[in-house]
Amino acid sequence: METSSKKDLALAFLTDLVNMPPEKLQKTIKDVVGEELAAVMFGYAKQVLSASPDKAIENASSLMLLGYLIRVHEQGQLPSDTPKA
Repeated sequence: METSSKKDLALAFLTDLVNMPPEKLQKTIKDVVGEELAAVMFGYAKQVLSASPDKAIENASSLMLLGYLIRVHEQGQLPSDTPKA
């Protein structure tokens, strides 16, 4: 079995998302993320993007990375030396 890199997996997943019908994407978000968490993330993204609209690309990238870190945290895979809040 061939192991894909994180980059390859991310690119394949993003391609799948881009090609997914909008109603299927919305159902997937609702089923997997849940409406409450989606609302929290929407509010946070709105706050970040409105604070610096001239840096939309940088902010969008940062939000994607934060989403990834949240998932790693949910899975208990953050390194033990990660600073706590």
